[in-house]
Amino acid sequence: MNLLLSIFVSLISLVSFTPEQEVKIIASSCYLYSESSFSSEYVTYQDQPVILKNGDMVEIVADEGQFVKVKIASKVVEGYVYRYYISATNAQDVYPTFNATLRTNSNLYSFDLGQVLTSLEEGTRLFLYDGYDDKQEFIPVTVVLEDGTLANGLVATSDIKPDGISSLLIVGITIIAACVTVLLSLIFIKKYKHNKKTKNKI
Repeated sequence: MNLLLSIFVSLISLVSFTPEQEVKIIASSCYLYSESSFSSEYVTYQDQPVILKNGDMVEIVADEGQFVKVKIASKVVEGYVYRYYISATNAQDVYPTFNATLRTNSNLYSFDLGQVLTSLEEGTRLFLYDGYDDKQEFIPVTVVLEDGTLANGLVATSDIKPDGISSLLIVGITIIAACVTVLLSLIFIKKYKHNKKTKNKI
């Protein structure tokens, strides 16, 4: 499942960005980061965080993978934007494209788990931008807040239901796994008894 979601993320935007190219913000609203990480500090202008709105135009400085360095000429500032928050083709109007749902009321935590950023209600749609891994206790997500801005943080894995995984499918997989385990055990026991009988005859 983690692999499938990773492939899904990579297919959202196959375009690469080039320096001096003008692109449009397709996020409802997002921050400009000082480094290529959601956990880095916000870029500020006149002591206020720079917030980019849907439809704003920015210029590419460098394409650095998951994040793209951009500059805003009017404010003479540079910073990083998550690559899927910008578009050069206008093929997508508003981001994000969701791929999971909150199965119960939960919290959105800061990336160091030191702060509750906001409370989230059951049924909230999420975007799992690093894929889904049920072995992790928390998963990084993007959510749209009531005011339309995007927020990034961690949500408990147990509270998340990725799209395409139904409870019936999970039960079915569990039953199949249990049956296979029982079958292999029976085969092993039968083989063990057969080998034991063979040795006794000798």
